[in-house]
Amino acid sequence: MSDEVTGYKPHSRRAVVKGAAWSVPVIAAAVAAPAAVASVNTLDLAFTASTTDLLSLNLLDTTGVLTAQALITVPTTLTLTNGPGAVTETAAVTVSVARPGGINISVGRARGFGVYSFNGTPTTAGQRTAVYQSAPIVGQFGFPATTWTNNVPVTVASNGTLNLPIVFGLAGTSTGLAISALATFPVTVTVVIGGRTLTATSSISVPVGAGLL
Repeated sequence: MSDEVTGYKPHSRRAVVKGAAWSVPVIAAAVAAPAAVASVNTLDLAFTASTTDLLSLNLLDTTGVLTAQALITVPTTLTLTNGPGAVTETAAVTVSVARPGGINISVGRARGFGVYSFNGTPTTAGQRTAVYQSAPIVGQFGFPATTWTNNVPVTVASNGTLNLPIVFGLAGTSTGLAISALATFPVTVTVVIGGRTLTATSSISVPVGAGLL
């Protein structure tokens, strides 16, 4: 009668190395994914520059240029500020310019403001809207509320900033009304990027005698 001996069979070094090589990319992918999400979550949006000048503004809904006869103030730069992790996304950008408060016009139309160019690219009529109030008999009246919407490619370095120049023009048409009060047009920018919605606000200020509205 003999004893049966079972020998120890060590694992092949080649098999161990092969298994480890397959496991590393899986771990790397699991770690990298949250970093991309976190970078979008650290984005901030704000207006960071404006100008006050005798500006010459393009007419968006007709042709030509009007030059202000008094100093007007408009925002000129929108800035995205990023935290850790680079961001490369396509953002849905909407710029809305509301009607000025405290100026009541029941008959006739005045001009408002819309976006002439964004980040160096001229806007198109299909991207813009200009909506007046309307009533029976008198038809359209007052100032237009305007919007501009477009998809914009956005790339912001880790802990970096992206400055987006914005140029405003004159929207709508004028029936020759004399505006005898300071007109302040609220401006709101909404940027939808990576599942987040960012908002920045500013205003356009037009004094009496500017000759633009």
